[in-house]
Amino acid sequence: MERLKKWMTLAALPGWGAIRVKKTVASLGSLDLAWERVARTTAGFDQAIRHVEEILACADERGDWSMSWEDPRYPSTWRSIADAPVVLHGRGRKDVGQLGPFAAVVGTRKCCEEAANVAFRISRMLTNRGWAIASGLARGVDAAAHRGALYENGTTVACLGHGLDRIYPIAHEKLAHSMIQGGGALLSEYLHGSLSAPWQFASRNRLVVGLSEALVLIQSPRKGGAMVSASCAIDSGRDMWVYRPKTWGRRWEGNQNLIEAFPDTAWSDPEELMERMGLALSMRSSSTQEEMQVSPTLRPLWLSLVGTSGKLLDQLMLEHNLTREQTRKRLFLLELSGKVQRLPGGWYVPLVSTWGDVC
Repeated sequence: MERLKKWMTLAALPGWGAIRVKKTVASLGSLDLAWERVARTTAGFDQAIRHVEEILACADERGDWSMSWEDPRYPSTWRSIADAPVVLHGRGRKDVGQLGPFAAVVGTRKCCEEAANVAFRISRMLTNRGWAIASGLARGVDAAAHRGALYENGTTVACLGHGLDRIYPIAHEKLAHSMIQGGGALLSEYLHGSLSAPWQFASRNRLVVGLSEALVLIQSPRKGGAMVSASCAIDSGRDMWVYRPKTWGRRWEGNQNLIEAFPDTAWSDPEELMERMGLALSMRSSSTQEEMQVSPTLRPLWLSLVGTSGKLLDQLMLEHNLTREQTRKRLFLLELSGKVQRLPGGWYVPLVSTWGDVC
C-alpha cells in the first residue's frame, strides 16, 4: 500500500504526467528516492498526498480500487504505451489484464441507426465467440457495443475520460452499473475529483485500443475520437476492421478514408468479419503459449518488444522502472535464449521464430 500511495502521489502532482513520473523515478534510481526528493522540492506535494490518502481511505466504501503498474494484474499490453498510467483506478473486476481477448468496438457519438444496430450485433457475435468488449461508455456506438455484450451476458469494460467519482453521460449510470454487475469494470487514469478536459476523452482511446487485440470501427466522420482510436491501432500494429456501410455520407467519411488507405480492413458482412477475426486470433494463439515459456521476470520486457521494430535500452528502463544494470541483465538472458537480438546502436529486437525454454 505504501508503494501504491507513493506512485499515486507523484502522478497527482500538478503538471505531472506518467512520462515525467517514470523519468524522475528512473533518473533517481528508485521510487523511494524519487519520493523523498520530490517531497522536499516540489510545490503542491502536501496537497497531493492528502488528496491521495482521502481517496484510499474511502475506496472500499465506494467499491473502488487502485493499482500501480508494478501490480501483476496491470494490463500487460499497456506497458508498451509510453504514457500509460502509472496508476490505474477501477470499479468492478480487478483482474482486467487477465481477461480477453478484447475487441475495441468504437465509433461516433452521433451515430445513425444503421451504425448503432451494427455495433450491437457485432458485440453480441463477438461475445458469443469468447471475446470481451472494450469501449468508452460514450453515447452512440460505444453504448450500443456495451449493451450488445451485456445482452449475451458477456464481459465489457469501459475506459473513462474522467475520474470514477462520476459517470458521463449521466444517462449511462444504469449501463455502467450493469457492466460491473456483469463482471466487467470501469477503468480510469484520473483521480477522484480531477477536472475534466475535452482532450481527456480522446486520450483515453489509446487505453481502449491498448487493452484490445483488435479494433472494430463502426462509424466515424472525417475527424473524431474513433479516428484517434484508428490511429492508435495503426501505430501499435493492432488488427483493424472498418465497417463498409450500405451507402456513404458525411457521417461515414472516416470509414471511407480508412478503407481507401487500408482496403483489407473493410467488411460489410458480420459473419465474414467473425471468420477473419477468428483466424487472426488463432494465428496469435500459439504466441500465447510461447509467451508462457518466458519466465515471469523476463516476460514484461519481452512482451514490450514483441510486435515492435525494436526499442532502445533506455526506453525499456523507463517503461519497466528498472535500473540500467537490471535491464541489461534481463536483455542478456533473453539474448541467450534466442528471444531477443541486440543490434548496433543499442537497439533490441524480438525474435519470435525460434522458441526454447527461458529459465
